[in-house]
Amino acid sequence: MLRDRFSAPLDQAAAALSSSVVEDRALLGVDLWESIVHARMLGATGIIPKASAGRIVAGLRAIAREAAAGRFLLDPLHEDVHLNVEAELTRRIGPDGERLHTARSRNDQVATDLALALRESLLGLEGASARVSSSLLGVARSPQGRTVVDGWTHTQPAQRLYWAQILGTHALRFVRDAERFRRIRERIDASPLGSGAIAGTSLPVDRRATARALGFARATASSLDAVSDRDSGTDALYACSVTLLHASSLAEEFVLGSLPGVDRVRLSDRFVTTSSLMPHKRNPDLAELVRAESGPAIGRLVSHLAVLKGLPVGYQRDLQLGKPIVFEGVVRTRLALEVLAGMAAEASYRTPPVSDASTGSVELADALVRAGVPFRTAHRRVGLWLSKREKTTSRAAPIRDSEMQAEFPELPRAFRFPGADEEPERRTSSGGSSWRSVATLLDEVDRRRRQSESATSREVARLQRLRRGAGIPERLFA
Repeated sequence: MLRDRFSAPLDQAAAALSSSVVEDRALLGVDLWESIVHARMLGATGIIPKASAGRIVAGLRAIAREAAAGRFLLDPLHEDVHLNVEAELTRRIGPDGERLHTARSRNDQVATDLALALRESLLGLEGASARVSSSLLGVARSPQGRTVVDGWTHTQPAQRLYWAQILGTHALRFVRDAERFRRIRERIDASPLGSGAIAGTSLPVDRRATARALGFARATASSLDAVSDRDSGTDALYACSVTLLHASSLAEEFVLGSLPGVDRVRLSDRFVTTSSLMPHKRNPDLAELVRAESGPAIGRLVSHLAVLKGLPVGYQRDLQLGKPIVFEGVVRTRLALEVLAGMAAEASYRTPPVSDASTGSVELADALVRAGVPFRTAHRRVGLWLSKREKTTSRAAPIRDSEMQAEFPELPRAFRFPGADEEPERRTSSGGSSWRSVATLLDEVDRRRRQSESATSREVARLQRLRRGAGIPERLFA
């Protein structure tokens, strides 16, 4: 197709390089929807006869029903999804099928399809991020959330915290991810359809009507920008990279926490494997795979930016290479999030035996500050005392009031060095480790999670109504 003016077919290797049929399967549903909307507009404006528009719409709906049932496969000979749909439509309804591409270029067509598909993918990522947050919140608010565990800095015991603060902090990150995906989605609010190849069209198209029918707020302001803008793909890949960094951090929590000797996390049997040789092994393979996803995600972002670098404004064929990068990015991110949601919900969160009783040393230094000792002096004295103590006493041995008072006579008699389970409640500052502060954190995260889920649900329902109006089976967008 589209080689009438040439004397020879496209070279076989060149055709393979040119084809985008494999990645375009993800665009089939949105391409059919966009084509129905375009055909209706052509008929309503009189650009083509209304009867022809009706036959085109009926033919496209029939193809959509077959596609939803898995019976419409893209033919690699037709290069991309757009030519596949047009060729099949023309085969079914005859010459009227050739009217579909009136006032449209594949340049504005693919830009519109990408915007529609990315909007759908971002909705899925919003929901998946919120589900991870919900899983973490569920555990944080359970009795497991009130257990106390070491908080780590430099992967060493630092200060004792409730599990709920650790889990709630991870949940906060995933809520931010959901909000970030939503902001990117909401910026995809202008329809490229009607921009043509680069400069619009001389035909009396109604771009506002097609924009509304596809769920956009408006038509794009510049036809030149519309066909070449791929900012939303870059934004999505950046958001996926950040989300997978957060996913990697949570996965590492599970990998390190399940180490023998650490024993603060036990993953569900549904998320571990064993060795092909060593039957005793209980490997956190799925957590390791999630942890690894952030590396390729960063690579995809850089690759997409490199494709765009130095391109003159207007459609260039280089842009085709950006499609599979974006598609792979959103699919891999969502898959990792779905795995994490189940893994987080089903894991057991434990308090291992105390390995270092001195993690309340900050409270001792603060008590000296309240007694009038400068903080740096207090810090130095407490550090030297603990260093001397480690030479004669196990780090896990509790600190007795008598030895502490002998070393620090200015301490008030009422001061008690906090036991491991008492530590978190000593830190009552806003955002700190006391249960009151942690409960505030969990409430804040849950409020934002519910807002995110509500916004996602409203948008899903709105788009479903538009697609029903176009006669497109929802299964194509599942």
